Amino acid sequence: MSRANCVIIESMKKIIIGTAILFLLKIFVSAEYLIGPGDVLRIDVFEEDQLSGKYTVSSNGTIQMFLLGEVHVANLTTEQLAQKLKTELERDYLRNPQIKVAVEEYNSHKIFVLGEVSKPGTYHLKGKNTILDILLEAGGPTQNAGDQLSILRTENKDGQESLTHIPVNVTKLFISGDMSQNIVLKDNDIIYMSRRERGDITSRFFQKEINTFSVVGEVKKPGAYEYREGYTVLNAVLEAGGLTEYASPNRTKLVRGEGEERKTIKIKLGDIIEKGKKELDQAIQPGDLIIVPASLF
Repeated sequence: MSRANCVIIESMKKIIIGTAILFLLKIFVSAEYLIGPGDVLRIDVFEEDQLSGKYTVSSNGTIQMFLLGEVHVANLTTEQLAQKLKTELERDYLRNPQIKVAVEEYNSHKIFVLGEVSKPGTYHLKGKNTILDILLEAGGPTQNAGDQLSILRTENKDGQESLTHIPVNVTKLFISGDMSQNIVLKDNDIIYMSRRERGDITSRFFQKEINTFSVVGEVKKPGAYEYREGYTVLNAVLEAGGLTEYASPNRTKLVRGEGEERKTIKIKLGDIIEKGKKELDQAIQPGDLIIVPASLF
């Protein structure tokens, strides 16, 4: 391991100590967190046992409550939801109800960490999380990590989705304390911690000499898998455990590195599965990245 790498890892240990308390606070207290599908809520209505309990947010962003029936809760904070429930219960049923709402399980806002970290995998945003927060949760860089980290972010402008590449200089962040590199993460960000001495960061994200492909998003087992000759996007998604109930399969994207450029191919996976349109499937290559977005409920 190079001297620079040792310095980075040692510096990160110091940062971990200094940021651990803040990170834990973000896990338990996040007024900005927006509720989404898959989240498990704890709702307590004072002296109303039939209304109190755990509620799992459905794929269309709702919960079912006694008296109120279907309640839309997605994209609300816990404080906003408590006020909404209070207003609706006061209208027809209760006098000045006292309501507390908390997120018991964070499942809706996901990011995906790949590459040279100790614990690659899927992580959940619990508010305004940054690169430092997630690297801490993922156990930090491995001994083979380089000085660059890459974020692939899905942007939606005027109804059109596109992928944006955001480079992060890990050396500047850890050694120089340059907090401009501590990017605030967004839902469905894909983070790739590069391996040292791999050339340009964009090409590193899609290394073809590494005989793997990656599947992220709304699949049951997101991660990197060994490439097999003849595999298609459908094969890759099945290898990753298949779709979750929150998937939007017709918005699936295949991202492929071509030299220093990236090519994005839209795959209507839903039509392939449900209508048997096998001609819409696409053969994959080593280094490919497959993204299965969540439904927009």
